[in-house]
Amino acid sequence: MIKLLNHLKSFQTSNNSSFIYAVYIFLACVFTAELNVIHTRFLLGAELTYISFIMPTIAGILFGYLLARIQLLREQLKEVAYTDSLTGIYNRLHFNRLLDAEMDKIKRYGGELSIIFFDIDNFKQINDTYGHPTGDAVLKEIAEVIAGANRSTDVFARFGGEEFIIMAVSTNIHGAKEHAQRLRQKIEQHRFEIGCVTASFGVTECDVSSDDRLTLLQRVDKALYQAKAEGRNCVRWL
Repeated sequence: MIKLLNHLKSFQTSNNSSFIYAVYIFLACVFTAELNVIHTRFLLGAELTYISFIMPTIAGILFGYLLARIQLLREQLKEVAYTDSLTGIYNRLHFNRLLDAEMDKIKRYGGELSIIFFDIDNFKQINDTYGHPTGDAVLKEIAEVIAGANRSTDVFARFGGEEFIIMAVSTNIHGAKEHAQRLRQKIEQHRFEIGCVTASFGVTECDVSSDDRLTLLQRVDKALYQAKAEGRNCVRWL
């Protein structure tokens, strides 16, 4: 029974709550009924009656319901902790955790790691001209465009405001620059409801001999600042 309950965790999302309720209630009923039969027949040596069977079954239904609620709440809390509520991609806090883990990994076992940092050009003007709901729609659409163009190993997150960040695992500076250029073109070529939107990109590679998360992010931020200072809608690297 415990193995079955653990196995169900991989199927639990906010979109299949009815399935979760049904399965937990069913398993709880079966489990409770089995315990009731064993307890009544073999431990007490008594005959099963309608009352002695149905009451534990009702208790099993309530138990299953509570289990389902607990699991759903757990998934919702996990989603809040890991994802950005607007775009649905990772948030800054979870990205930092993953970056720390990956940096530790390559420092121990070797490997390459690059960071791509970008933000939307003139985003304040978009908000001021079209309103914040339109600005939010642009953020969500850009997240969808980039998520669709990223590689399966890329870790993509909203870093804050109109800033987004990508951890390019097993990628050196040359590969990261090429990928950033493709992403920049994807955004520029995409037709948003308000027309053309562009973004500026900064790229850097992790130096395992000297970098920690702070120095790595500071360097890629400088590269992004350079891209914005040199006219926007371009890729710069340090």
